[in-house]
Amino acid sequence: METNFRTDAKTKEHKELAFNIEYTSFKEAGGIYDERHAKLYADLAVDMIDDGSYSIIYKGVAHACYTPITIDSNPELNCYVLAPLAVLPDFQRQGLATELMDIAEKELQPDVVFIGGEIHHYGRRYNTPHKIGLPVKSEMPLENWFAKEFKEGILNGIVSNTTITGPYSNPKQWAHPSEQF
Repeated sequence: METNFRTDAKTKEHKELAFNIEYTSFKEAGGIYDERHAKLYADLAVDMIDDGSYSIIYKGVAHACYTPITIDSNPELNCYVLAPLAVLPDFQRQGLATELMDIAEKELQPDVVFIGGEIHHYGRRYNTPHKIGLPVKSEMPLENWFAKEFKEGILNGIVSNTTITGPYSNPKQWAHPSEQF
């Protein structure tokens, strides 16, 4: 691959590579993840691509999807939720996910990006305090619903729910991995 990143998401090659990155990353992650999670998240990535989510592959080893999400009280804001995000195991802890996110954010020009997960993964980058709810019913604590605003103060004073459509609106995707199967 000559370019460092690609967003030709509708091609068969892009979808296959996205699937393989997600599947391999989660299959080899261990811990709370097993092969069922790997397939669930890899299939989610392809379904999201087919549904029109922005998909980026970086250096052939990292992948992420960005799906539009609406802050119900402020639908004019350009917001995304980042998921799934994966880097092949041999390439983790090299800053590739950060580089991928930098490129995607430059291309998308969002007002806000949200991500659900653990503070040790996302707390430094996605550290904007907010009172924005999850788009689906979930047991995920709001402390694990991170945001990054790209226009300083844009979330100030907003207390709202959110809405998302498409494959990522399935509550199973928002459940803790121990509760997905």
